[in-house]
Amino acid sequence: MRYLLLVVFSIMCLTSACSWVGKNTGKAVAKVERKVDSLEQGYKDGYQQEQKK
Repeated sequence: MRYLLLVVFSIMCLTSACSWVGKNTGKAVAKVERKVDSLEQGYKDGYQQEQKK
C-alpha cells in the first residue's frame, strides 16, 4: 500500500511539473513571437521610409 501511494504521489508531482513547465514555455514563446513581430514591423517601416527619400 505504501508503494502505491508513493507511485500515485510521484505521478501527481510529475504531472504538476510538466504542466508548470509547459505553461512557462508557452509564455516564453509568446514573448519571443511578439518581439519578432515588432522587429518585422520596424524593418518594414524603416524600409518604406528610405524608399520615399
